[in-house]
Amino acid sequence: MRKSLWAAAAAIVAVGTIAATSAFSQPPQGAGAPGAGAPGAGAAGRGGAGRGGAAAAATGPSRGEILYNERCKSCHEPAIERAPNRATLAGLWGADVVKILKSGVMAPMATGLSDADINQIATFVTGRAPESTFDISKEATNPCPTSNKFSATGPAWNGWSPDKSNNRIAASTTITAANASRLKVKWSFAYQGGRYGQPTSFGNRVYLTSSSGRAYALDRATGCIAWSFDAKASMRVTASVGPLASAPSKYAVYFGDFNRNVYAVDAGTGTKLWEVNVDSHPRAVLTGAPTLYRDVLYVPVSSFEETVGNNPAYECCKARGSVVAIDAKTGRVKWKSYTLPVDPAPFRKNSAGVQMYGPAGAAVWNSPTIDPKRNRLYVTTGDSYTDVREEYSDAIVAMDLNDGHIVWHTQVTKDDSFLMGCGRGGVNNCPTVGGPDHDFGASAILVKMANGKDIVVAGQKSGQVYGLDPDNGGRILWTNRIGMGSALGGVEWGMAADRNNVYVAVNQGAEREGQTPGGPGRSLTALKLSDGTKIWQHVAPTGAGVCTWQPNCNTANYRGGGYSGPPTLANGVLYGVNQDGHVRAFNATNGTMVWDFDTGAQKYDTVNGVKNQRGGNLDATGIVFAGDMGFLMAGFNGASSTSGPDNVLLAFTVDGK
Repeated sequence: MRKSLWAAAAAIVAVGTIAATSAFSQPPQGAGAPGAGAPGAGAAGRGGAGRGGAAAAATGPSRGEILYNERCKSCHEPAIERAPNRATLAGLWGADVVKILKSGVMAPMATGLSDADINQIATFVTGRAPESTFDISKEATNPCPTSNKFSATGPAWNGWSPDKSNNRIAASTTITAANASRLKVKWSFAYQGGRYGQPTSFGNRVYLTSSSGRAYALDRATGCIAWSFDAKASMRVTASVGPLASAPSKYAVYFGDFNRNVYAVDAGTGTKLWEVNVDSHPRAVLTGAPTLYRDVLYVPVSSFEETVGNNPAYECCKARGSVVAIDAKTGRVKWKSYTLPVDPAPFRKNSAGVQMYGPAGAAVWNSPTIDPKRNRLYVTTGDSYTDVREEYSDAIVAMDLNDGHIVWHTQVTKDDSFLMGCGRGGVNNCPTVGGPDHDFGASAILVKMANGKDIVVAGQKSGQVYGLDPDNGGRILWTNRIGMGSALGGVEWGMAADRNNVYVAVNQGAEREGQTPGGPGRSLTALKLSDGTKIWQHVAPTGAGVCTWQPNCNTANYRGGGYSGPPTLANGVLYGVNQDGHVRAFNATNGTMVWDFDTGAQKYDTVNGVKNQRGGNLDATGIVFAGDMGFLMAGFNGASSTSGPDNVLLAFTVDGK
């Protein structure tokens, strides 16, 4: 599983790492940031009141504290693996905690808890009642005038990458090296539960998804709300837009939710056109952006089944990654191809005597890459969940576009068997020997190099980058390791590439793995596509004054933020997003910095009525450019605001005009 779920992304899913105990008699049906904190510790921005202190000592522990200690504490104090620590949990919104336990991917893990119990947990964790959090029903306070109609005309950044080869090059923008240093915020939009969904700019609209479960269409120029759409569950995918003759506007927006539902809605009105569920496994989930190509929507399917290590009652494991091809016009499934071709089968019983299954895993967290020349798509896969050996986890996989059959696969890490909470091998559902969780989360990139040859490039959480030959069965041409990598580190969300270089963004993860503070483990690095050698490298700055979005990072001992978000290329300029809240731009040829903007250093009065909103941690998604504008979601972990929603979309233009 990638950090997108727990470390960098876990602000919304974080509380879902509640430890499964024998008290859960029913099998589960569904599925942070570093730091430390004790039960009474406050967190940056909010949540310090209401926990610990003399009053608590006099009255004894609350019901919420008792339930937290019984079901949550073992994973969060101290935080194990990628589970967020106590201080990070305190920075969540209570409504998010309630949502993820009642109707989100972790709802089955709260089996047996009443609504009152869940509210008590949320109150204890966040320090205030869930009812006092931002009310999403009141969020849309800036509707567009009726005269503001949808138009498909204009430059676009459509989907995870404007091109289907996932190079992340903004080919339509007028932002260049000459004017990038003058970029300023033109308008901002505050919304609850952004965190994941990278903005999609298409025509005169910006489309957003959110982990609150709400999708938005904003006017590109002003940020007013054209429409919103409430999905059946939380979302983290990036939307894709395409022509659809049967839609009122002649265009549709496509996205999916945590309950495996894929939606097509009218681009102009948000009216639902069709909906289809693409996987019956209750722990399967949609995370990567769908890729739209020639009226077919290629949907990657991942899984939260990694969370069952501590649940001896669960029959682990049966979830497999897959790609589902959907007719974009009708929602009809054309084909579905599993990344593990062999069905899970019984292989042994766990330490509680419950039957176990395998193989399982090889989830697809990322957006598929299209190769029209060879009629293929490429995905990279997650780790294995069991001891059953297979060849498709931690791999680059090529599928035929017509029917999804696997043409070739290249596994780069064998026996990477991983489940959460597995401190001892073979206990409960834990693999006998646990793997390092060095799977792939980032999309593969297909590049036509300057010499005319094609190459597939993939970056792994190990920090390793691979160049592969698409014409020779995925044979590895070269490899280079940037930093040590970890379950929380390495290449997390993506890379960018032009015809000469691949630009690698890495996060360090945990110092306990022997890495030097700072250094290449938190960097942007340009590698030559022809042989993988290093061209230049920028290491994240350290010390006081660098990270301003929360007090505990603005210190002399600050070790630098990770570049775990995906970089973006625009007219020879590389834009990197950092966990310290900065988006920085570099000359792609030599690495010279041309722009540095700290999203957490100022407050924003948003177009939808939220005052003094702040940015902060940048992760999961990159900055996107279309025409004369750039769009960036800031405040990934939601801990930088004391009122209102927990994310802000920033719209940049030259000089803010």
